[in-house]
Amino acid sequence: MTQDVALDALKNCYERLLEACDMLELIADGLPGSVPLALCNRLVVSLVRLVTETHLQENQVLLPMLLASERAEMRQAAERLRQEHDYDDQVAIEVEEALVDLVSGRSVLSPDATGYLLRSFFESIRRHVYAEMDLLSLIVNVAPRGGHLH
Repeated sequence: MTQDVALDALKNCYERLLEACDMLELIADGLPGSVPLALCNRLVVSLVRLVTETHLQENQVLLPMLLASERAEMRQAAERLRQEHDYDDQVAIEVEEALVDLVSGRSVLSPDATGYLLRSFFESIRRHVYAEMDLLSLIVNVAPRGGHLH
């Protein structure tokens, strides 16, 4: 896989993750009232897989670039990214379980707790994606979105 193809695959994962974050925000905004069940079902099927796929792409594309840098802070960023993957993986599973509970109508969490879980996850993922996009723009001199670093 050429670097351009690999970068495009990673950027595609980031775009889909940001779309998933938008969907999670819509669900959280609807609590405690209307819960868009079709949206919940869509995320139940795709969220954990998407997070896993994105981490795989980062491990194959971004981490090697960071680790190859002569700058110690770039190599430290690679280690931080690995640690964030573990956290993201665990919380994605919790979010998936909360969505399954919402769909089934048997949520063990209060609407406020569910909303907080969803919001903390999608805000964390958005920060993660924007930070990694910024790193990519620094490493490969790709123009960041909006012409500036996030």
